Amino acid sequence: MAAATARPPSTAQGSTIFTAPGWVKSFYSKFPLVVLEQDDEVDWKVRAREGEEHAVELWIHPPSPSSRHWTSSSPSSLRTQLLFLLRETSSRVPVSFKSWPNEKSAPGGTLPALHILNQDRLLATDEIRGWLESTYPLKGKGKELQGLPTQATYDRALALSHLILGNLLPAYLASLPSQTSTFHLLFPNAPPLSAGLTTPLPASLTGDSRDIDTDEVIKRGIAVLDAVEVILESASENEPWLFGARHPTSIDALVTSHLYVVYSLPPSSVLRDALISRHSLGGYVNRVLDYAEQRIPK
Repeated sequence: MAAATARPPSTAQGSTIFTAPGWVKSFYSKFPLVVLEQDDEVDWKVRAREGEEHAVELWIHPPSPSSRHWTSSSPSSLRTQLLFLLRETSSRVPVSFKSWPNEKSAPGGTLPALHILNQDRLLATDEIRGWLESTYPLKGKGKELQGLPTQATYDRALALSHLILGNLLPAYLASLPSQTSTFHLLFPNAPPLSAGLTTPLPASLTGDSRDIDTDEVIKRGIAVLDAVEVILESASENEPWLFGARHPTSIDALVTSHLYVVYSLPPSSVLRDALISRHSLGGYVNRVLDYAEQRIPK
């Protein structure tokens, strides 16, 4: 009964005192718990307070050593960078760029991603264009045509975009020194299975390898370079941008981003050699990038 009615010792204020085990005292004697006051702020909070109302930060694939300091080494990231910088609205988009080395940590596991600073909100890749269109809508008569002068030129730009994404992008991917096991997923139209369309064996045994004729893929990419060259050479001297637009448009962002990354391919690349030999394409890429670089917020 004495054990049942025992009470732990108490302080004068009524709080209970327990003696810490010996191993706890020994641990904290060697590694004392120290709590330091925070003397700085999270970086994005500082930039959100000091930046403009709609200031945003675009997370991108890091630039390559041979590229301009702000241009991403990835076609998708560079295209989005140019979409922001080339956008012709009443006010320029207050965007900055942040190299993000761990793509899997981005929303959806892909880059680019958009950090809206004053909302502490992250947008995944497929949400960025919609945010840009709604927050900074185009003005004037050409807004439905993305800044292009006529419906005919808009249709031609749309056809060219299909060529870029359907042929030039796969050619660039096929020209990279190494490809991942999911290389085929980056093609707009997936190549056929190496095992054939029908097989009695399960995919776990046959794998998901694809039968890719890289020479043919690169050949189609070079044909796209020829098409862009013809478009540029058929324009007048007063038309520095594609399809006679008065300023760079989204088609210039798409074409430039997919041309520029080809220059970073190894010197032995057939696609790179084909691009370098077409001097009008190099002049066009530099013209677009110079225009965009002047619009980077200081």
